[in-house]
Amino acid sequence: MSTNSQSPQGRWSPSDLIEPDVKKKSSLTQRWNELTSIPDAPPDADFARRENVRKSQMTSNILFFFTIMVIFLLPACYIAPYPSYFWLDIVLSITCIIALVLNRRGMSLTAGLLVTIGSFTVLTAALFSSVPFDETTLQGYDMYVIVELLAVSLLPSRSIFVVFVAGVGCTLATLLYMPHTAVLQQDIHDRLLIIAARPVGTLLLVAGAAYILSTTMTTAIKRAGRAELIAKLEHELADQKDDLEEGIQQILDTHVSVANGNLSARAPLNKDNVLWQIARALNVLLVRLQRAVQAERELQHVEQAITHYVSAIQQAEAQRKTPTLPLSHTKIDPLIAALQGQTINRAHLPSPTPPPMPMPSQGWSQRTTSFPHSK
Repeated sequence: MSTNSQSPQGRWSPSDLIEPDVKKKSSLTQRWNELTSIPDAPPDADFARRENVRKSQMTSNILFFFTIMVIFLLPACYIAPYPSYFWLDIVLSITCIIALVLNRRGMSLTAGLLVTIGSFTVLTAALFSSVPFDETTLQGYDMYVIVELLAVSLLPSRSIFVVFVAGVGCTLATLLYMPHTAVLQQDIHDRLLIIAARPVGTLLLVAGAAYILSTTMTTAIKRAGRAELIAKLEHELADQKDDLEEGIQQILDTHVSVANGNLSARAPLNKDNVLWQIARALNVLLVRLQRAVQAERELQHVEQAITHYVSAIQQAEAQRKTPTLPLSHTKIDPLIAALQGQTINRAHLPSPTPPPMPMPSQGWSQRTTSFPHSK
């Protein structure tokens, strides 16, 4: 794997296991796959979906060459001494077309089963229709190898041994019970084991080798699937770690901002982040804290205003003057206006947003009203 495909942190993702999407060149095989197999899976599809596409395309490619072989055999079957060969080859060609249609609809296993059973049935029917059975017809036993290859490629690997047993049974049945020519009958009488050993040994060797190769390939594919799943989980964990670190940093920044006096700071996390519930609880707490601090400040302003009013009244009484009480821009302003026989509207408040409450030593607003001195 090249270094360029890795992320800056050195991590790798499941997409690194997939070959980059290059521009496809037009070819007969690709066009064939587009017509006879299911569509390609997107690069971010899971392993199971891409495995289905792989099996469908493999079935399509195998049937491509098998169908060509069957069609090329039509002229030879037509001129063969047995007329049944031609019609059996026609049946097998139709079977291939039906299998391609099934594969296009996503039924790859059904298509493989149909072609395998159809090929075995057609071959067996061709052997049993060859009457009398001569030495040239013995070469037809080799065709069972093709059926074995179809079985191991399109069906589960163990199905090749079913084809092997069935092929051996048909071979022995034609050697023992079919009508033979005089020459072949004499050879079977003298060398039955030798004649039977070649097709049986060939079928056994092909079945064993193909089974080993198929199981090895299947195991490798499963290992690749597990490796891809692990890589995907690692990628997801890395993303979650990044989200977690980002959320922690944002919450920490919010704490620092509040500690510096910015009570309007909030943690900007949404539901996509794993810490959004903690951030939501923190934001609710900050809202309540901001309200509590604001209420405390207002209370302090009221206390300062009351202290100033008491001091002003005491000084006015000591000097036998009428106390002048300005509005303090607090919640006790209606009380002060009522005591002086005025209303808030007639008291002419300077602005809807009052300035901070000044200390008694700083002086008060010049907007005052007369408070009658009690004698």
